[in-house]
Amino acid sequence: MQQVLDQAARRLEQVLGLSPHAAVRALAEVLDCFDSAVDEHIRARHAELQRAGYSNDNIYSLIADELGALRFKAPALSARQIRRRIYG
Repeated sequence: MQQVLDQAARRLEQVLGLSPHAAVRALAEVLDCFDSAVDEHIRARHAELQRAGYSNDNIYSLIADELGALRFKAPALSARQIRRRIYG
């Protein structure tokens, strides 16, 4: 696995012109972004969109649309189910 990560970092260096340190950091940030469970992602994304000024109704719709495109297998959730995962 480490070999694959090293190759990815070198690719970022070549394609984006990043320093080796910056390429490793960028790769770590991307991997961290995709390394969360469904509930963690929903809560973090909700907070991010609230800070950006979105209303909860818009947030729930956006999150529902985004879940299918994420790395982890996420179930199709209604706005009500998303709201319950955020607030309990």
